[in-house]
Amino acid sequence: MTIKKSQLVTHDGSFHADEVTAVALLLLYKIVDSNQLEIIRTRNIDLIKQADIVLDVGGIHDIKTCRFDHHQIKDGQVSSVGMVWSWIKQKTCEESPEIDAFVLAIDKHDCGIEKMSDFSFTAIIAAYNCADLFNEKQQQLAFYDAFKMALKFLTHLQKKQLQLKRSAKIIAVSEVKEIGKNKVLILSEYAPSWPDLVHGESKYTEITHVLWFVKEKNQWCIQIPSDKKNSFVMGHPKLNDDDNAIFIHQNGFFGVYKSKEAFFDMLGQ
Repeated sequence: MTIKKSQLVTHDGSFHADEVTAVALLLLYKIVDSNQLEIIRTRNIDLIKQADIVLDVGGIHDIKTCRFDHHQIKDGQVSSVGMVWSWIKQKTCEESPEIDAFVLAIDKHDCGIEKMSDFSFTAIIAAYNCADLFNEKQQQLAFYDAFKMALKFLTHLQKKQLQLKRSAKIIAVSEVKEIGKNKVLILSEYAPSWPDLVHGESKYTEITHVLWFVKEKNQWCIQIPSDKKNSFVMGHPKLNDDDNAIFIHQNGFFGVYKSKEAFFDMLGQ
């Protein structure tokens, strides 16, 4: 259900990752229509009362009236984006572990529980602020730029969840070839999210190599799975350069071969 001709109010001055991301989530899940959305950045109580949606200001959390402020909650652990995300999940029955983790990190940062690094998403959003925080016109334009970037990133996380499901299906129907002590997963087609699914802490822990064909280059790529998800540590011995290889990365985690048979011959030596 889209709230049409929406007047959304959030606070003025410096903007932060929580309300910027909350706006992006409302757009991503079509709770509001971008063409009919008016964003007002103010602390004027009369404008706050008149708004259809209020984020991060106003001192009220009430999903029935679309009020999402967290500052009045003592020792709170959720920010405006966490409130909005929880509401969206109730409305849409959406499941997205990627967005869950992302929103939780913003909540922790905004509530002073766990600070994100200087090179994090919150730092990037902060960089969109103007030098003159009281230049309302420039800050308004900067806020729009910031939430558009946040929307782009959230769209990526949403698509990544679908990509994971598709990759899991590809892996499930792909061949596993045993060569000595090695077990090579030969992907029936490239599955972009395979490193999230094949690693030392997954059900595919015995897979030593993942192989796939690149039709555009008529080449076979090979990679060593990591010891765990989101790790650079290889779970199995690295690749060594040999005469059949077109390319072997200096760290030995990735290689390119003219044919899969050439790679199999190397493993069998």
